[in-house]
Amino acid sequence: MPSSRAFRAAAAAAVAVLAVLPASALEDVTARVTQTSAVAATASRGCGACHSQELSLWINHPHSRFLVDPVRDSRGVLARWGKGVPGWKLYVKGAFGRGDVTRAFGVLQIQVLFRRDRDGHRLLPAQWNIRRKRWEPLSDALEQVRRERRTWEASCAGCHTTGFDPGTGAFEEPNVACRACHGDGTAHAQSGGRKPVLRPSSLTPERRSEICGSCHSRGTDRRTGRPYPVGFTPGDSLERVFELEAPVLGRTTAFFWPDGTERLAYMEYQGFRQSRHFEEGLSCTTCHLAHGSDYPFNLRRRTVDLCETCHRDASALTPVHRGHPAGKATCVDCHMAMTNLAPREAHAHTHTFRFLEPSAAAVRAGRPDSCTVECHRDRDPRWASGAVRAWREKR
Repeated sequence: MPSSRAFRAAAAAAVAVLAVLPASALEDVTARVTQTSAVAATASRGCGACHSQELSLWINHPHSRFLVDPVRDSRGVLARWGKGVPGWKLYVKGAFGRGDVTRAFGVLQIQVLFRRDRDGHRLLPAQWNIRRKRWEPLSDALEQVRRERRTWEASCAGCHTTGFDPGTGAFEEPNVACRACHGDGTAHAQSGGRKPVLRPSSLTPERRSEICGSCHSRGTDRRTGRPYPVGFTPGDSLERVFELEAPVLGRTTAFFWPDGTERLAYMEYQGFRQSRHFEEGLSCTTCHLAHGSDYPFNLRRRTVDLCETCHRDASALTPVHRGHPAGKATCVDCHMAMTNLAPREAHAHTHTFRFLEPSAAAVRAGRPDSCTVECHRDRDPRWASGAVRAWREKR
């Protein structure tokens, strides 16, 4: 990890580049940067002097917006207070007010709020459901964090900041900034771009995916015991510093179903490592654009187009392959089913790309299946198991 002095030098050098460019070259990117006040004073803005397209995408990407400082960006706190707000009277009134919130996290499904304590930030006792626009109790997992009085710094900060120092609790930039994936860019910025910075595309697919996996996984830092890697450098081996949770086949654990399917959100890397895609040399960026895109989940293209890039016979095979009329199901409906159904949790889709069979074993374990978790919600897994068996007998 570079020193704070080196980081400040990089930021100054990057801002100096801004000063010598014509105003017209900066007009668009500056307008976009001011949409997210948390970005305005960071070194990543300086990177945008030369990399304006990447910055323009990134500032609209969740990676740049998850962590909110209400003082600098009050609009980033999405929750609402007052008697007309669903759930406010039941879960919030008398427990905490807007002025208690010193940190907020989440922009997609759920936003959780923190209050500053003498040794860090601690969870407040309710969460805001972004999609349903209502207050609700914390999920069971987050409630356990609150009861155990774990701080944001100890439990979360390593992945939701850049350059976090667990010794002091300080960090260099909020959220996932340029250096989180490209490494230390001090020399690159000071040389006006003449000295190279790490390009993840130059790495092997495995090393490239480890950059994403440093946060999209569950495990334990080998040195500090924290649930995020401390001191991981992009391009290095993730498992050198971080012990990944592993499945125990035949047993349901806190992290995996008996067949090895990941159970929780932010375990995409551990699912992906089990996939045929990983074995064949694909990486996270085969499908996703790290800086952001106009497609859902920051995909490179529409999901069906992405799949057909490699599975060119999919269009012809799908009616037989899936046993559904054309247009009634997509590749991801069967091969990327949701795997965590705990109430009030952030939901995620498996990245093993396996069809989650509605088998008797899955029913006993309580593992979701590809048929009933989202599409056939009015049916149960036993029906789905029989339907799949009957369909296969007809083929």
